[in-house]
Amino acid sequence: MQDKHLSPLNLVNRLQDILIAIFLASFISDPLHIDSFKLGIIFVIITIVWDILSYLCFTYSIEDKQIVIKKGVIFKKVIHVPFARIQSIEHSQYFLFRPFDVEKLQINNASKSGSHDQIILSEVRTYVGRVLEEKHKQYQNQDVDANDDDVKQPEVEKVEDKPEQEITKKKGYAQYKISTKYIALYTFTSFRVFITMFLIAHITHGAVLGFAISIYQKGFGSNMISLIAFSIMAIIIALLLSFIYTMFQFYDFTLVKEGKYLEYEKGLFTRNKVRLSTDRIQSVLIEQNVMGKLLKIMTVKIIMASDGSDEESSQAVVLPILNADKYSDMMNDFFEWIPLKTVEKFNSRKQSIWLFFRNFDWILLVIPIVIYFVGWTTLVYSLVVIGVFTFFYTMGNAYFKYWVTSIGLTGKTKDDYLIVSNGFLFKQRTYYVGWHEIQSMHFESSVFMKRNNLAHIVIRIRKGNSAQTAGVHYIDYDSAKKIYDWYRQ
Repeated sequence: MQDKHLSPLNLVNRLQDILIAIFLASFISDPLHIDSFKLGIIFVIITIVWDILSYLCFTYSIEDKQIVIKKGVIFKKVIHVPFARIQSIEHSQYFLFRPFDVEKLQINNASKSGSHDQIILSEVRTYVGRVLEEKHKQYQNQDVDANDDDVKQPEVEKVEDKPEQEITKKKGYAQYKISTKYIALYTFTSFRVFITMFLIAHITHGAVLGFAISIYQKGFGSNMISLIAFSIMAIIIALLLSFIYTMFQFYDFTLVKEGKYLEYEKGLFTRNKVRLSTDRIQSVLIEQNVMGKLLKIMTVKIIMASDGSDEESSQAVVLPILNADKYSDMMNDFFEWIPLKTVEKFNSRKQSIWLFFRNFDWILLVIPIVIYFVGWTTLVYSLVVIGVFTFFYTMGNAYFKYWVTSIGLTGKTKDDYLIVSNGFLFKQRTYYVGWHEIQSMHFESSVFMKRNNLAHIVIRIRKGNSAQTAGVHYIDYDSAKKIYDWYRQ
């Protein structure tokens, strides 16, 4: 393929540069004593000329073994990305660009050079993405004929909206599709409602809260029943806003596994599609908070190694809502290479409840010190309330961490997996990571811990352009040594 330019729609996306130029002109015109209108016109003209030159200087070509990017107005730069080094190709299509058959491509490779070398084809025709996927597939799996455009897909029965859908009609093929009901359940269990309420109060600088209080006082008075009813109504509104956001994010979420590839697609206004090779998965992560444990649901993510630092490319949600009763079946369908049963499993010692609590709550000693020097004022009442809340919160969190913390092995060879489970802020995280995917393992035991026969195990897994740490704390010293010896073999 000869050098090609991006779609002219790329210039439409650059309109935001003009708005930035106008804002910048208005911001610096007063200190420089220059007319903001004239300066704005100059900035806009410079921006338009620069964007056009950038568009004309950016070209791409797809060769037999690599994709070549040429860019730069003043300083020319040529980037060669071999197809064998590509981790994944992310497709994003804004709904306004669908009639034009144009999408954005983000190519993540296996280097550690950082996001400044990340390949982004902002607006290209969708056939470009298909060509790149075929080239990528050819070099990831030599058994696939890259020139065969008529690859036969497994026939999938069309199913209507159900609580969960998983189809395993043929060997090596599985499908998962989330329903509206489960999107609502995901919203309810993610605690996003509280974040939404906080953001609304923060963005409006308390204006919404003040307006709500005034309406409440005028309409309901101040009795306790009315206050509870008003609070419930506020939570329902926040839940609704959170549900709308989640619906935009996970609308028509579909995950398909075909052979050694996972492909997921999601989104309402911007449709995102990513195809991943299972060989590139560094770890499978299971997340479950307290609400999820009560309702027996969890979220499954995969941790990938890529040159991007963004969360989407390095830690992808592949099963947003998974019923705990179907956990084993779904994991066997999509991650059949991971053994789920452990031959050895070690938990935190019971005294870790106090240690987890102590490690954070020492900060509460600040409150009596403040009271001693400041005296008993109105501020102190707030500090006491915060201190009491923090005490019970961290005590509950310490017990939760003790309850969920464990580490286990699925076997004793380098082909086996380590299963690390820990907790933070009432959320349990369970990592399935193979021996070959562990970047490093730290065995930690201070003099005090060794005297009490305790140790920490902390592992590092490559995630994006950095690393994800996962560890267990205050487990039996001899048990931790067994895990460490397994890694050192």
